[in-house]
Amino acid sequence: MLIDLRQVRDEGPISAETIIVGSGAVGLTLAVELARAGREVVVLEAGDRGVQAESQRFFDLARWREMPLPGLHLGRYRALGGTTNFWGGQLLQFDPIVFEARPWVSDAAWPITRQELDPYYERGYALLGMAQHLPDEVVWQRLKVAPPALGEALEAVFSAWVPRSNLARLFRNDIEASPNLRVFVNAPVVALDLDGDGERVTGVVVRTVSGAERRFSAQRVILANGTVEIARLLKLPLADGREAPWSGNRWLGRGFIDHIDCRAGHVTPLDKRRFHDLFENAYLDGIKYAPKLKLSQRAQKERKLLGVTAFFLFDSRLQEHLDNAKVLARSLFRGRLQGALIPNPRDFVSALRVALPMIVRYLRYHRVYNPADQGAQLRLMSEQFPHPESALHLDRKRDELGMPIVEIDWRIDGREIETLAAVSELVVQYLERNQLASVQLDPALKDRDPSLLTRLNDYYHHMGMTRMASSAAEGVVDADLRVFGTRNLFVTGAAVYPTSGFANPTFTAIALGLRLANAIGANRVSA
Repeated sequence: MLIDLRQVRDEGPISAETIIVGSGAVGLTLAVELARAGREVVVLEAGDRGVQAESQRFFDLARWREMPLPGLHLGRYRALGGTTNFWGGQLLQFDPIVFEARPWVSDAAWPITRQELDPYYERGYALLGMAQHLPDEVVWQRLKVAPPALGEALEAVFSAWVPRSNLARLFRNDIEASPNLRVFVNAPVVALDLDGDGERVTGVVVRTVSGAERRFSAQRVILANGTVEIARLLKLPLADGREAPWSGNRWLGRGFIDHIDCRAGHVTPLDKRRFHDLFENAYLDGIKYAPKLKLSQRAQKERKLLGVTAFFLFDSRLQEHLDNAKVLARSLFRGRLQGALIPNPRDFVSALRVALPMIVRYLRYHRVYNPADQGAQLRLMSEQFPHPESALHLDRKRDELGMPIVEIDWRIDGREIETLAAVSELVVQYLERNQLASVQLDPALKDRDPSLLTRLNDYYHHMGMTRMASSAAEGVVDADLRVFGTRNLFVTGAAVYPTSGFANPTFTAIALGLRLANAIGANRVSA
């Protein structure tokens, strides 16, 4: 059931077995999994049914210090479905090495193994309507293309993309009709209630812009409302003004990490057909597969490097026509012409000229047509070294809900440059050795120039600040995602990552949430 809290009379606390704070990718998948298993769930979403300027204003107040972090403003959405309202839907599992002890990366190690997450990755595919996803070797076979011969230092990998990435729409029937699920919108959580002993969360406090407060009670509370919002909420005093028992944890609000975006260089394809066959996106059985190159786990260990992936973005002077052609091609496949989206007859003709080869290539080869008449960009997405001083700070100024303004001091160690340069050189060597393309690398990257740090960007992948660990001395939550020192307060999402690898964080966050749902269903975690 979908409920606007503003339209509900205050008749005392609203209770449930489980409260989940946040309705993004992790919150919704976790809620749906629990509800389908017969568990009573309440989801509290701070925003409205859709993205509203009023709700987004809260994110606009956030600030960064020296290192720019545009994702503070552009990558977060306070609405039903959270960031999935604008999420591309990319799914990629973390490599096993991410969960292992890597002393050259960090003193932190995950208290679980990749093997423990494997069944929940598979469950995640099924829940997201991707049970038919294909392993990499089968994708190459279906495309009738031999995978690139990369040697031992590089590996080819495909990321799979969710066909319906807006999870509020994907789970609409559950949200509207499940007898076990109540989703409240316009319900921003501002504080937690604890019992007198300080070990058990009894509920949460919701406050509206008008100042009205409502209380929700539950046997357990799960925070799934995004890395920044989770850290802020946990750093605040309890609803009754007491300091939270976890407030003294040295890792709370520290160890903020993101993925690093590096424009490595310009690529000029020499053998265009082979280059496109290897690096164009593919569509099989309704799922998009994006090819990437990654640094092998062996190379990471031998050369003491981070996880990193390289991929290509195709450039064309026909980009506007390509965008129109995609609209036209989708319309033709759906059997109806969306003429309103291409109103100019001249644009329609131009789009048609581009759409025809696009459709032919899709039907014949299951690939995306990219002219690449202006070459391509070599782009890198790299893990970063966790930095203890990369942290969240709370300002004395407050927003309309009375919550302190967030300030993020994002720190990049600098040693990441070696990983970026090393993988770039390996990619260049492969492309030129096989006469696939020539590459003009960024001189600063080539020279390992520290000035490169000023031109690196974030990927809007906020992680850390409540990291998983084996003890409270090493992290904020345990292997079951329970906050140390509590019996029934849990955190899920990318906030619990002690390290990140290179992969988009969403799929692993979903898998962790489904693992928690399974533990709740089997009564392996207390309430």
